[in-house]
Amino acid sequence: MIRLFLFPLIALLAAPVVIPAERSSAGAMPFLKLGVGAEAIGMGEAVTALTGDLFSSYWNPAGLSFVQQGQIGLMHCEWFEGINHEFAGYAHPLGDLGALSLTVNYVSYGELERRDKEGKRIGTFRPYDLAVGLSIGLRLTESLSCGLTGKWATEVIDESKGKALSADLGLIYSPPGTPISIGMLLQNLGTKAKFAESEFELPRVLKAGVAYRSVGGNIVLAADLQKPSDDSASIGIGIGLRTLRVLTLRAGYRYKLGGNDLGAISGLRVGLGVSVEGYQFDYAFATYGELGATHRFSVLARF
Repeated sequence: MIRLFLFPLIALLAAPVVIPAERSSAGAMPFLKLGVGAEAIGMGEAVTALTGDLFSSYWNPAGLSFVQQGQIGLMHCEWFEGINHEFAGYAHPLGDLGALSLTVNYVSYGELERRDKEGKRIGTFRPYDLAVGLSIGLRLTESLSCGLTGKWATEVIDESKGKALSADLGLIYSPPGTPISIGMLLQNLGTKAKFAESEFELPRVLKAGVAYRSVGGNIVLAADLQKPSDDSASIGIGIGLRTLRVLTLRAGYRYKLGGNDLGAISGLRVGLGVSVEGYQFDYAFATYGELGATHRFSVLARF
């Protein structure tokens, strides 16, 4: 039963308090706010202006414009109480224009008991969330890129099903002659999620960020501001340090304006990455205070 009450927890990302599993007027399908790729999580999820690979399809599709090789990416995230988040995607370069990507997001809540009105066990069910996305990132000029992601999403809880269509719109601007980039993203714009005779707004998110890369890319700094329609705004910061040519260490912090409800430590993110002959392996650890921690593992293959 605990897992049933964790549905709304997934909506809160930076770990505020757990609330009863009732839908508000905004924030249906909260899994659409779950980040993908261990590299970005280890950077405090502050990659709106930093992204530049297949995982850009979630963080800012404008980043796909920097993809110059075919890419395949996979991610596995272990949440609480047996909840698992899976991601798979493929990016295809379009020469100097940019790149396309196809992605699949899947969240499984494990097996839950079904009970009648008297509390008698009458079987089990497996709730899940699924989203399929098609993205494109284009280089408009040497300094400006844009991107678009279209998504079809469904949420299944026993015999209840919800469906929605949405889009993400992103921009990345790099002032000429500087190591700085600026990014903006509007996320989850689209139809309402329909559950039987009821409709609910999707969790729209506005993001703005800035990033710095040192000469050679051995040091990366990033920061962003996020404001979802169904929660408080948050600020994220992150740093990445590449050493030994193949190893990257990362650390970040996500702070909700007004305070992290589960304690200051609940915004901490750390991670590491190893790059070997076209393969990038990443791990990220994110703590949620007294609720525990999550672990993300991802791999990106370039060919």
